[in-house]
Amino acid sequence: MNKLLNIISVSLYITCGSVSVAQDQQNVMLADLAIPLMDGTVENLEAALLFDSPDGRIINAEANGAVAAGEVYQYYQAVLPSLGWNVSQDLSSGMACENNSTFCMMAVREEENLTLNIEVNNSTSRITYALSPN
Repeated sequence: MNKLLNIISVSLYITCGSVSVAQDQQNVMLADLAIPLMDGTVENLEAALLFDSPDGRIINAEANGAVAAGEVYQYYQAVLPSLGWNVSQDLSSGMACENNSTFCMMAVREEENLTLNIEVNNSTSRITYALSPN
């Protein structure tokens, strides 16, 4: 009986541990960007790209979720400045969005530029994050 309880305990520990690791890996690129993922969105790891060069990092990330594009835009308008990003361009300054994006913005922090594009497809918002050196 004790042997069975030990096996069950170990199985639960391994299962719970792997779930925890999977959750920690969900926001890999956004963690590298030090940008929070908005509630209701999930990072698409297949779209992630990280490249380190002598000039700086290049990071592309993407998140999707059933969240209104306007809410995503307002969220990042509020969050980015609190993280040290200076929003230098957005729709109010006449920035033209890429492709089918409904909302977009560009921000600068130290030696890096960040561009966010938010597009809607079938009531799902797709947010693309592109970081590059100045």
